[in-house]
Amino acid sequence: SIMSWAAYCNFPSATSSCIAGIDGKASWGVKGDWKASGPELAKLAKAGPGSMVAVGGQKYMIVTKAADCWFGAAADTCLVIKHMKKVFLAGVASKDKKDKLIDEINKFAASLEKGGY
Repeated sequence: SIMSWAAYCNFPSATSSCIAGIDGKASWGVKGDWKASGPELAKLAKAGPGSMVAVGGQKYMIVTKAADCWFGAAADTCLVIKHMKKVFLAGVASKDKKDKLIDEINKFAASLEKGGY
């Protein structure tokens, strides 16, 4: 049976998250109160060092790559983005959960990569 797309972004440490097409046109599945607009999603899909991105109006500057994920921080929260062939995964968590979130995103990504995503 096929899991819903939301199951692929149900990162335990994230307060909200999404899986979206790598074109940034639409979220395929979300967890929590994920509020990225169309233009925000498009920027997340192309995020890189120094990018200013936002999720639901909360701005993040992408500062570095860790374990193949892009990372940005705001006052109390962090944003982690993982770009893949056909999709990207993104999650927001409290700053102290950054390493856990990166680990979780990479675990979920591994199963998607096996499916060619």
